[in-house]
Amino acid sequence: MADRLVLPGVTLIDGSGRDPVQNAVVVIDGGTIVAAGPAVEVRADPDSRVLDVAGATIMPGIIDAHCHLGGASFPDEDHWVLEDDRYQAIASAAQARRMLQHGVTSVRDISVNGTRLRTAIAKGLIDGPRIVACWRGLSRRGGHGDARGVPADMVRASHPWGHVADGEAEVRAGVREVVKQGGECVKVWASGGGLHDNEPEDVQHYTLAELRVIVEEANYAKVPVAAHCECASAARDAAEAGVWSIEHGEDLDEETIALMAAKGISLNPTLVLLTEWLEQTSLFGGPYGKPYIPGVTDLPDDPEEVRRMHHAHLSANLMAAKNAGVRIGVGSDSYCTDLTPFGPQTLNEVHALVRAGLTEMEALVAATRSGAEILRIEDRVGTIEPGKVADLLVLTENPLDDIANLSQPNMAMIFSGGRLVPAGG
Repeated sequence: MADRLVLPGVTLIDGSGRDPVQNAVVVIDGGTIVAAGPAVEVRADPDSRVLDVAGATIMPGIIDAHCHLGGASFPDEDHWVLEDDRYQAIASAAQARRMLQHGVTSVRDISVNGTRLRTAIAKGLIDGPRIVACWRGLSRRGGHGDARGVPADMVRASHPWGHVADGEAEVRAGVREVVKQGGECVKVWASGGGLHDNEPEDVQHYTLAELRVIVEEANYAKVPVAAHCECASAARDAAEAGVWSIEHGEDLDEETIALMAAKGISLNPTLVLLTEWLEQTSLFGGPYGKPYIPGVTDLPDDPEEVRRMHHAHLSANLMAAKNAGVRIGVGSDSYCTDLTPFGPQTLNEVHALVRAGLTEMEALVAATRSGAEILRIEDRVGTIEPGKVADLLVLTENPLDDIANLSQPNMAMIFSGGRLVPAGG
């Protein structure tokens, strides 16, 4: 394929949130966008290769700000550790490829494999999205990044995304280990996540003092901190400590939302994962404890009513943050092939944002420009404008008409760095 490509006659959604441009043209040269706008304003080199995309919609590639390319197959903490490390490394490459084949062109990854995948993808050895790697995240002993059914030395050696650290000295050393391993962001599980009875979602796992040490040490290395927070106190202390983003954050009170807005702290709501987790609880026949809906202690016995209450709470929580000016991102939290399919989960998360109350355009901005800002790569990707990398989706149907149109079958072309991505199933 020629280095200079012209894509004419398209509807352009540039990722900025501005109104789409009809009958637009996008020009790519050597993997970089050199022109984008109305056809009457764009002049292409006569030697360029013109692609027949008339009538299509072009938008930036999708950015997933929370995933785990750890290669895990099963949604079980012991299996995460016991599964062979080499097999997981191979599987992680397949997970990354699947994300790219679904239009996900950049991700923030929390896994031991991420730093290596980042290098292999950048060198062109394997296909996958651009990776902002976190390496392993910090978890207290018995927390969401630990595993209680296997020996501690195996967890230290083989957990695909968790690094156990207790107390101020250990979390400081843990941040330094993340940086040593090439991490570009520090993930911390500031609360529980509901894996077992002693690790419920509504329990804070790190003190404000520990969180401040984590942020302080990360600031020395000039890397941001992403905090898993499923209860109000954890989110409040994480915001007070100065983290860069709150992950999940389904229990945000007014004080915390105000802090997030004032400090520019983003929210990755992971709505699909939280809904899937609900379905894994004992009420629905799953292996985990009772359903968690913040502020609700007496749950009804009717599963449909629980689902309705859960969706209503997640939606109200998200919209309160959005209406306060908190930046919203897209995070699939894909972590195992069996439960959270890599690629489809990210697309479903964009759809879920609309079901929760965002407009189609707001959801697309969350998946593009805002995602780039959360990953701190907005100088390269996230919007379609001259000078940016050509990460583009060419869609046969417009997602502004129906967010469900953002689907793999509608992706006529996926460009990553100006290169046409091979089709995948």
